[in-house]
Order: sequence, then structure tokens, then C-alpha cells
Amino acid sequence: MDYFFILKLAATIIFGVLLGFVSSIPVGAVQLEVIKKTINGHKKPAIATACGSATSDFIYGMLALFGLGDFLLHKDFQIVIYSLGIVVLSYLVLKSYRERDYMLHKEKRIRYGKRLSFLTGFTIAITNPGMIIWWLVGFRLFADLNLFPVISAPVRALFIFSGAFGLCFYLTLVAVILHRFKKSFSEKFLYRTNIFLMFILILLILYFVAKLVSLCANVKIPVI
Repeated sequence: MDYFFILKLAATIIFGVLLGFVSSIPVGAVQLEVIKKTINGHKKPAIATACGSATSDFIYGMLALFGLGDFLLHKDFQIVIYSLGIVVLSYLVLKSYRERDYMLHKEKRIRYGKRLSFLTGFTIAITNPGMIIWWLVGFRLFADLNLFPVISAPVRALFIFSGAFGLCFYLTLVAVILHRFKKSFSEKFLYRTNIFLMFILILLILYFVAKLVSLCANVKIPVI
């Protein structure tokens, strides 16, 4: 048995998980949705959202590292994706507004389905074509480690799986921690947090609109 090769595979997994974990820290639409579900007392749907996002990221990784990255960065494709993103985020804002009403009337109860939450996480993440760049840059960093003279298809797949797992692990960890300490938050704080998250979603919609307009007008805008 080639123990040195096994160590290289282990290093690949560790590097991919750490890369995915660190890359999930910046707050985005998926993170906001996970936080919102958790503080409203729904840990499992929050984790389902994280899994849906990781599945989408895994698909992007497979497409990017197996030759379809250029197609996914094509202007027409990105126009469709950003348009879908505006629709999805607008739906989340509307849902957040209704949940705000539920919090004001405690006889009503916010309900989340795990399947729908998975689909929500998947759809939000699929509207982020920038993941293609993330996978290409991350793979470049991995290649620079020179662990393998030739990075075969199985090793690429292992790297992609590890990265997606790291992304999911961070979001799941956030859900578990928030769920554990949820009781220490006052109802007033949770209400204001929901309003704040809704405001951030609106900002993301405005960013998507700006990206869509810039693509249609062939004008570049700074990347957040």
C-alpha cells in the first residue's frame, strides 16, 4: 500500500475542506437564509438550506474543473442567472416580511419545510456564477502545492467534494451554534435581526440588478 499517496489524498481533503470553510465566512444570501431560519427556531431546515447550497456549489465545481467553466461565464448565461437571482431574492424578502408579521402575532407560527429549504439553498447558490471563479482560483492554489505530478479526474472530484463539504460544514456549524444559544437572545433582538437580514437581502437584490444592467449595457461595475 502506498502510504505516501494516501497522505497526499488526505492533504487534498484537508485543503479542500479548509478552503471551503474559510470561503463561506463572508456573508451572502445563503448565510442570511441559514441565520434567519435558525433564529426563528428551525435548525433542521437551516441545515437543509446549507446542504442545498453545497449541492449547487458542488455542481459548479464539477462543471468548472471538468471543462465547462467558460460556458458558465458567458454573458447570456449570466444574464439568465442574475435575473433568476433577483426573482429568488425578491421572494425571500417577501417571505421575510411575512415572517416579521408572524413574530408580531405570536399565535401564528412560522413553518419551514426541509425539502423546500434544500431547494431554496440550491436555488440561491445557483444564482451565483462567481462560484466558477472561486473554484478555478481554489484549484490553482491546490495545484501550486505540487502534491501530484498530474492531477487526475478522481483527485479533482475529491477536491471538489471536499470544498463543497467545507462550505456546508461552516453553514451547518453556524446553524448549530445559533440554535444552541437562541434562548439567550431576547424576542426584541430576534425581531430586529429579522428586519436587518431583510434589509441586507434588499441590498443584494440591488447589487444583482446593477450586475444585470451592467451586463446588458456592457458596462463593468466593481465586484463586492
